Amino acid sequence: MNLHDNNLRPAFLVAALFTLVGAQVGCQKMAFWRSKPQEMHASSEVLAGQGTVRVSNGDNGNSKVSIRVKHLAPPSKVAPGSTVYVVWFRPVDGDSQNVGALVLDSDLEGSLDTLTPHRRFRVSVTPEPNGQVTSPSNEPVFTYNVESNK
Repeated sequence: MNLHDNNLRPAFLVAALFTLVGAQVGCQKMAFWRSKPQEMHASSEVLAGQGTVRVSNGDNGNSKVSIRVKHLAPPSKVAPGSTVYVVWFRPVDGDSQNVGALVLDSDLEGSLDTLTPHRRFRVSVTPEPNGQVTSPSNEPVFTYNVESNK
């Protein structure tokens, strides 16, 4: 194939144009699927604490969820007898599910990354006596409603 052939030049230009447009749309689509961290709603018990949740497209159609907290008081100071913060997901049509413990480091910061098949669910963080509890026993310190149509 000779690109200097006048008969092939229009076809080559059209193909190049479609490639560029497709790449642009693909980049925009990727940016659309990535979300910015969203600030979780703090309870009145949390004076200085901050929490964010980021939800993005994960593997196999799952939602990838990243939770970050900082300046959060030790759990025992928020609810007596608590040793850990637990992250809960409550789908629109279901019960709260313990998705993991959110352990604070020495700087009172913590994180949890996980996957869920749900697209619409409520995220909450509660102080609990241990990480294996099966239902929340204290009021949440953070909440956020995820409404994803992906």
